[in-house]
Amino acid sequence: MIALVKKHLQKLRQNGKVSDLVFRQGHALFVNGMVRLLSQSKNAFEFVVNDDFSDILVKILLNEVEDRVDKTASNKSQSWDSPSVACLMQLVEELNRVNDKRPASGKKYTREGMIKRVLAERREKAGEAKYRLEFAGNVHGEHKLVNEVGKSYKLTFRDFKRQTGYCSCPDFQTSKLGTCKHLMFAFQHPQVKKIAKSSCQDEYPFVEVYTDPMNGYKITVHCPSGTSPEIQGLLDQYFNADRVFPKERIYDFVDFLREAATHKQILVRPEVMNKVERAFNRRELARMRDKQPLDFGLLKVPPFTYQREGIQFATFREASIIGDEMGLGKTLQAIGTAVMKKNLFGFHRTLVICPASLKDQWKREIEKFSHETATVIEGSQKEREKQYTTATSYFLIVNYETMLRDVALINRTPPDFLIADEAQRIKNFTTLTALAIKSIQRKHALVITGTPIENRLTDLYSIVDFIDPYFLSPLWEFSYQHCFFDEKQPNKIMGYYNLNGLHERLRPLLIRREKREVVQQLPQITELNIPVEMHPQQQMYHADFARGIAGILAKKFITAFDMQKLMLLLSKMRMVCDSTHLIDPETNISPKIHELNHILLEQLDLPNTARKIIIFSEWIRMNAVIGKLLRDHNIGFVELSSKVAVKNRDAIIQEFEQNPACKVFLSTEAGGSGLNLQVADTVINFELPWNPAKKNQRIGRIDRIGQQSNHLTVINLITRNSIEERINTGLALKQAMFDGVLSEGSATDHVDFSAEGRAQFLQQLQSVMGELLDEALPESPADGFVPMWSDDPTEDLAAQLPTETATEPESKPAADSFMDLGTEPTDAPARPTSVQAAPQMAEMELVMNNGLGFIAGLFKMMTGKELSAQDQKVEVNQETGEVTLKFKLPK
Repeated sequence: MIALVKKHLQKLRQNGKVSDLVFRQGHALFVNGMVRLLSQSKNAFEFVVNDDFSDILVKILLNEVEDRVDKTASNKSQSWDSPSVACLMQLVEELNRVNDKRPASGKKYTREGMIKRVLAERREKAGEAKYRLEFAGNVHGEHKLVNEVGKSYKLTFRDFKRQTGYCSCPDFQTSKLGTCKHLMFAFQHPQVKKIAKSSCQDEYPFVEVYTDPMNGYKITVHCPSGTSPEIQGLLDQYFNADRVFPKERIYDFVDFLREAATHKQILVRPEVMNKVERAFNRRELARMRDKQPLDFGLLKVPPFTYQREGIQFATFREASIIGDEMGLGKTLQAIGTAVMKKNLFGFHRTLVICPASLKDQWKREIEKFSHETATVIEGSQKEREKQYTTATSYFLIVNYETMLRDVALINRTPPDFLIADEAQRIKNFTTLTALAIKSIQRKHALVITGTPIENRLTDLYSIVDFIDPYFLSPLWEFSYQHCFFDEKQPNKIMGYYNLNGLHERLRPLLIRREKREVVQQLPQITELNIPVEMHPQQQMYHADFARGIAGILAKKFITAFDMQKLMLLLSKMRMVCDSTHLIDPETNISPKIHELNHILLEQLDLPNTARKIIIFSEWIRMNAVIGKLLRDHNIGFVELSSKVAVKNRDAIIQEFEQNPACKVFLSTEAGGSGLNLQVADTVINFELPWNPAKKNQRIGRIDRIGQQSNHLTVINLITRNSIEERINTGLALKQAMFDGVLSEGSATDHVDFSAEGRAQFLQQLQSVMGELLDEALPESPADGFVPMWSDDPTEDLAAQLPTETATEPESKPAADSFMDLGTEPTDAPARPTSVQAAPQMAEMELVMNNGLGFIAGLFKMMTGKELSAQDQKVEVNQETGEVTLKFKLPK
């Protein structure tokens, strides 16, 4: 590449296309620093040349295949003039400096190139804006600008010729540009233009102390002529010759403030006070960190060593991120940090913002790990308002959607400490949720997230911007330092670079540990229960099956046939918790799939790690859905089920163990025993088995699983307010009951309630069905229901829906259609049927005919064979009530 440019320069001189004069002029521009690189991609480089009469933009295009160098320029020159020759010389220097390491794909900006771009973007927005200006009496006074939504900002014009001034908007405070779209709009206002042309202008009305965006936001003073000797002497005492307050004397600024308070003419901007306050707070935190040991006895459960380090890290910082890998106890560390801050700093309130499905879990964890109480914010707006103002708990817990509606209520009694859990909700800094959470007043903030910093750097930027808007700001600076952009679509990011530099830069703010680093401190098995919300359609199916079970349990005696129906309905309840696809193949509503997607891609970062994971589901059809998810994300996997011949299983296991690209072992209960998968370190139970022993088999019978890491993480996906949650909290069906009730050839025709285990289970089940029916949705979705497949962002939906009916769509469903790949023997018939508890005689025949489908499914479950519909018959004697069922068994 360098050779091509040098060769072209030489040809330009040798063939006479460039005169000696033009070459000398170009060389002068180059050596005097008049050429600056704006951006570069693989074959294109953009420069700006500060020529005598104008700034000229020049683009150099390299074509190594055709051995050509072309150029375009803003001065419309077709020949190689002095500015373009200067750019060729600058290009040789740039390529030498980086050893010809150009971005493989995308466009890389320099600082000046990015500044040029973002100023142009702000100028375009200012030209389209519909702002309103209200002028002060003095042309340099504090004017008022009101934007389209009624938000107002203060403006001050310092220099009309250079168009410099001050704006109170957040962009001006962090953009390092010295301007913003509000100032750009104002300087183009006809009245302001008229003032700028006037030779008679007002005197600057005050001595302005501000943070200078063009000089690292150092505390600076703008002093008009005619300042009194007393004020001038005060400024000379504290500010240097450049009118900058020395950074090393920041703690003396309070002395300046005390003396400045006697001079009415001195105006100190709010951001100056904020800067000084942050400096004092951080100094005090550092002092306390060095002198004040943490009392971990304040927690009920002693943290591991690495967890103590995380609590120590976050306690003595105003802003921090705990980004530990999933399963390392980030919640405990966040709770411990809040408790320590209360003890050390006298904090009175911590606000936890989390997904709705995690609110109750947070409350349980707080009360498990600490001696504090927690209040979950819920109910109507009036009820929530009362909770915010009168709750005595140290912890308040609210979900993101409610927070979005309640920002004003929260800021009436703002928290001292704010914890944001599952921070992917604020990774897009342009969403309403991100904007809302950033507007919450607080003293300290903590984010907990398992997402690695190597992925989606703009997401990371948004998270950091929430806890400390000054740390990585501005976005344009962060972007040119780390991002490659598409040449044709300026806002599309093609890749990242300088990640090691970013990692070092984040050290003061972020602590992250991976399991392999702390595995020796962990117990052999860590089990995580992940709650998942049910979609309303799932809730309706679930309640329908529960009503059928309740009807059976209400009978005075229960036959073996009743038990068969009961077990099938229970299986359907469990199936619908996984996906409606297991009940109705034409649909696939499955929040669990989206939670699994989040765990694999965000929490475990599976595509970018060498880890191996086992996922269990009882149903082949569900594993087909999971398999599609893995294929969609190019995650290699193998699948084991009862359909796989025993002779082929070794090949599947070897593929999983030996192929680095094979990340997932997808299995039904067929893989719960007899395997030796030493390379895996994580097991995900897509649903919980009935019997705890079954769950243990999934783990324990996989010989020495996790041997290479000495630690196994077990993740259970549990649907909230469902049969799964009851299974998890103690409703266990004994294996003996399966054997006695479902075994082939059983002659039992009634259930003896004296059988202690069976009776106990039925009594528990009766109680559970009542609870589930109490919690069930009505037959149709409530007004304001938001479909799971809506394309609108959650934040926009929450803002648009009525306040008390906004529904939280946690995730979108997978594709609507899947190939029916068959089911395990425990798989139920595809479509649900309502089972009535006590049908009338006139309806008996219809009910029993419908029941034949149930019988056929049950027969297939036990034998794997189909019953022919034409050989089935139901006869009901209306006089005696005798029912006869006839069907022919297949040979």
